[in-house]
Amino acid sequence: MNGNLYVCDECLRDIKSKLKSKVEFPINNFNNEPSDESSDRKLILEMIISKLFHKIDGWMERPKYAKTKIMTDLINHGQFAEDEIESVFKGYEYETTNFSDEFIQEHPEIDSIEIWKPLALAGTTEEYPNIPTEKKYSFPTFGCDLLIAVGYCKADVETLVCPDCGLEIQNTPENCTWGYERDLVCPKCVNKRADEFDTKGLVRNGNPPHHGHWTTQKPELVYTGTDYFSILHPFCKKSPREDGKGAMLVSGVWIDDCGRVVLSLECIFCGARNALKPFMKDGEISLLNESGAVWKRIESRVYELIEGGESERVEFKSSMRWDYKKSTKNKDLEHEITRTISAFLNSSGGILLIGVDDEGNIKGIEKDFETLREDKQNIDGFELHITDLVNGDLGKEYRKFVHVSFEMADGKRICFIEIDKSPGPVFLKSEGKTIFVVRSGNRSQAYDAEEQNRYIKTHWK
Repeated sequence: MNGNLYVCDECLRDIKSKLKSKVEFPINNFNNEPSDESSDRKLILEMIISKLFHKIDGWMERPKYAKTKIMTDLINHGQFAEDEIESVFKGYEYETTNFSDEFIQEHPEIDSIEIWKPLALAGTTEEYPNIPTEKKYSFPTFGCDLLIAVGYCKADVETLVCPDCGLEIQNTPENCTWGYERDLVCPKCVNKRADEFDTKGLVRNGNPPHHGHWTTQKPELVYTGTDYFSILHPFCKKSPREDGKGAMLVSGVWIDDCGRVVLSLECIFCGARNALKPFMKDGEISLLNESGAVWKRIESRVYELIEGGESERVEFKSSMRWDYKKSTKNKDLEHEITRTISAFLNSSGGILLIGVDDEGNIKGIEKDFETLREDKQNIDGFELHITDLVNGDLGKEYRKFVHVSFEMADGKRICFIEIDKSPGPVFLKSEGKTIFVVRSGNRSQAYDAEEQNRYIKTHWK
């Protein structure tokens, strides 16, 4: 997007190609030099298995199938011994009563006993010691920096310099923001921004902004004559005007499915970006060019995300508090929302869609509206409830990193939450204690004290 490499799977393609053609995988150290060290060999094998594991369709619900397929492919390839491969799986194995569909199919007696389902959610076997446990795998996500260091990234990666700290920034998906903007940013500086108008750490723009934030500065619309008006923002850091205001010009136009035209704005003095969303009459509009021809309507970004499925940076939730299985309100589901948000905050950020189930079916959040107070059964009440959940479970200081908007898809309203990477570790309040949750593939995983300390030391350097 505008030269920013926001998605890339070249390393995975290369791994699959070598498996198919039985070409040996190079064993390199962090200087991309051939190595005989067993630790380097083990790291390369872990990276290969992790990449393959997270790309198997439905791996969360088919861990046994995923392991069998990967082991079969690697054994047939011939470079790694079966016990080497098994050792890697063993190292990332854990036992759980949060059963996958695959496990339940293999153990039909589980689904016929009422205690199994609540037990699987609670994750404890203390009261029922004879309950079987399932083996699952929690592989880390290996980033582009490591792939480049060991020679597994074949892309000609562009390097740019952060205008604020001078750090060299590689043009990789890890350094691109999520959502529709996909800016290339400096991970060190971007978390030091003072407010939504701060452009610290912006290395190169992606798309014009689709979502606006006006929490600290309110836009000013100034009539300038005939049919012209200006949009100003106060406290512009580079404004030459006596009043210190910045002049914002339209840098792009979006049409969304919520009955709005999105005007993307950019300040001509400081480069700050934001957006305004005027509502359309009857929720429809004909956007015409000078000849009167209708421009093509832009489809909701929800469809694109659903097509891509859940991933390290995308999560679907059927609802905020409506239990579709029990057809009633279930406040316990709210914890899953804040758990996902905390995981994205502690990782590289991401997008949470509420109103879409795990299979990508569009449910909408209308059922959630019915669970809210009568005068709050709308998108404002829904967003207010999200704010209360974040403030209560995570802390008020983290709400500014959680951006809530709403889109329409298939005639149903979807809550679209974009979460930034937090500048520091975020702890989730859960059942009277605090836990630390991170994103691992397309799941949110709680870390124990040792894993938590190790992760914090490496993630926030």
